[in-house]
Amino acid sequence: MFPLQSTFRGLTSCCISAFNNLNRNFHSSQQLGFKFNPILCAEPLKKKKRMDPQVLRERAEKKIRRLQRDIRRLEKVSRQFKPISELEVPRKAIRDSERHRPPAILTEAELKERAELKYLWAVYKRKQHLAEMAAIQQVSAAQERALDALQEVSQQLYEEALQPDPALIPFKMTGPVETPPIDDYDYPDGEFIDITKVYQPIVPSDPQKQRKLGLHKKK
Repeated sequence: MFPLQSTFRGLTSCCISAFNNLNRNFHSSQQLGFKFNPILCAEPLKKKKRMDPQVLRERAEKKIRRLQRDIRRLEKVSRQFKPISELEVPRKAIRDSERHRPPAILTEAELKERAELKYLWAVYKRKQHLAEMAAIQQVSAAQERALDALQEVSQQLYEEALQPDPALIPFKMTGPVETPPIDDYDYPDGEFIDITKVYQPIVPSDPQKQRKLGLHKKK
């Protein structure tokens, strides 16, 4: 009886300790153990193949030769810039610019006659200017004397005489006017004509020249 009781007591203590261990091992927080991420699941890198240095050198030289060939082909075909219509000189102006009229050869008598005409014209214009200035001064002096006499007669008439006369120099002008915008105006869709110029490179029509320049179509 006593051995059996001690056996059951030992089993009970083992069950209790195991249950306590289970309660201690189960928890809701994240376990701090081993874990994996997508990087660890990636495929290992492939081993690079070692290439012969001679092959690499030949490839680089071939690329350089190809670039040099393209440069020579572009140098053969002169680069043409897009023309600007605003900066183009008309052909008529170019033709006229090439014409040079020879200077007239004047005799001594003609030179003397022209000098005398210039001198007489200068004298005439000086006299005309002096006459105009004298007439303006005479009119201004007469106007001042008339205003002084009018001021002595009546101050009211003097002040009215100083006012500008709009009918003295009539001026009339018609031009563009500014109209205020119309509220809730439905603007119509405008139409336009595309006049964009399209430029294409000049390609020779001879197949041999195209083949020489490398512009032929490869089959």
